[in-house]
Amino acid sequence: MRCKFFKSLPFTPVQETREQLRQHILWFLLIRIVLFTLLLGTTLILQSRGHELIMPPTRYVLAFISIVFIYTIGSAAILQRQELSLVRFGTIQLLSDTFFAALVIYGTGCSQSIFTPVFILPIIAGGLILYRISSLITAATATLFFGIILLTEYFGYLPSYYGHTVYQPVSSPIIGANIFAVYGTTFFVTALLSSMLATRLRTTQEALSETSLQLDRLSLLYKQIFDDINTGIITVDSRDRITSANRAAQRITGFEPREIIGLPFATVFPTLQLENSGRHVADLRRRDGNMIRVGYNFSSLHMPADTGDSPCTDCKVITLQDISKIEEMERQMREAEKMAAIGELSASIAHDFRNPLAAISGSAQILSMEADESGSPTIRTLASIIERESARMARTINEFLQFARPAPLQYEWFNLGNLVRECVDQLQQNSDEQAAWQIELDIPEHLDGWGDRQQIQCILVHLMENSCAASNDTREPIVVRAGEEEGRKIWFEVVDQGSGVDPEIRERIFEPFFTTRENGTGLGLAIVRHIAENHGGRVEITSSPGQGCTVRVFLPLPESAMPEPS
Repeated sequence: MRCKFFKSLPFTPVQETREQLRQHILWFLLIRIVLFTLLLGTTLILQSRGHELIMPPTRYVLAFISIVFIYTIGSAAILQRQELSLVRFGTIQLLSDTFFAALVIYGTGCSQSIFTPVFILPIIAGGLILYRISSLITAATATLFFGIILLTEYFGYLPSYYGHTVYQPVSSPIIGANIFAVYGTTFFVTALLSSMLATRLRTTQEALSETSLQLDRLSLLYKQIFDDINTGIITVDSRDRITSANRAAQRITGFEPREIIGLPFATVFPTLQLENSGRHVADLRRRDGNMIRVGYNFSSLHMPADTGDSPCTDCKVITLQDISKIEEMERQMREAEKMAAIGELSASIAHDFRNPLAAISGSAQILSMEADESGSPTIRTLASIIERESARMARTINEFLQFARPAPLQYEWFNLGNLVRECVDQLQQNSDEQAAWQIELDIPEHLDGWGDRQQIQCILVHLMENSCAASNDTREPIVVRAGEEEGRKIWFEVVDQGSGVDPEIRERIFEPFFTTRENGTGLGLAIVRHIAENHGGRVEITSSPGQGCTVRVFLPLPESAMPEPS
């Protein structure tokens, strides 16, 4: 499988081979200088000490070495060109070396020269550095030059200084032919062997390069999977010290890998017990101090030991996931199932409750009328209690039904300021006690909302009733504010200066049937959150004990709709 990130590797095989060939040719040029300088210089020194060797005058040797130096330096400069054909350039250098070797052999005794094996160097280099054809061409050139040297020797075209040396000319054409055949055969056999060795070496190198490339790709793939997987992975060694951690583990725990690598696992994560295999659930303290719920598992990780002799069976790999959201979704599903069951139950009993309540309320009204006619204060008081409690029970049943089986949303545009004023009037008309509270409004005149008008009104009534009940001891005014937020949302909030909400119960105040009021049902804030979430909004609460409470509701606006005139 070829992935895009394979293209990001730092080299390709073609580029690597070309650069290697350039380096090999450069090394060959360096060896040429060293070889000719060392061989000729050593021979000159031996000759100067009285050894009988066939060598040209020193000035000729120095001139030859200078020419080799100049030619090699120029060739090295040309080699740096990027557009240069390296194969052609290398072949020219091999033929040049053959020519230089022929000059040395001709000047040091022809068939009796001790430098004749120098012909083998460019032949071997041709097979190793270039291809078989280059090696054979070099061998053929060396054979040709050697044949020319033997012919010049046979016909007597020799340097004049030969007469002052131990040179002995070849006495028979057969001997000359034999020398030519031996060396020529040697040259071609060397070319074939070097090319075969070079081919095998090149094949092995290509296989090694391909294997190394595949290993790099596989290593990169494993690293990419290790870093990109959503499951947190942490590995520990036999001493229970953390050896690695991926990005998901950093995202879950808050710890960067460099901060925990080398530390004991039990010290960093004391709540995660690595004792019994299987799936476990625990609370984990993140780096920022927050506690989250995680599910984790571990298994043995077979890694080479520090000595490399036997695998480490005590190494472990731990996988973990943040299941806080999953548990929250499960809780919401259980609550939804519970509410569905409550809704079915409430629908069946609401009718049975409402009919008796209507009869009781009607009977109480008749008793109240008869008490007015007869002037009996006791009957009038009892009838008033029955009417009041019947109304409260009817209201409780309505709230219960509203929470358990909310009506379908009927969306419409409405003016939020007018709706809040209607809620204030309704609140003051229904309760003499709450009519005494001062409610201040801070709402833009043309602020329009989008949603079910009746259900939004229900939210406002519940919030204002709670603020009035919480402000019994202060009698401070209750403020209702509203505004529009960027991102197509409106918000409104009810602020009181009452006793506030204790932090211990703040998470429970939206639970059904949880209340701190003697005559409360515990459904008001649950209904508020339920309606807001059905509208796609949310509820936020800000409170401190003794410093009042602010409940803010956010409601989304439609993406493409214009409000109609209110």
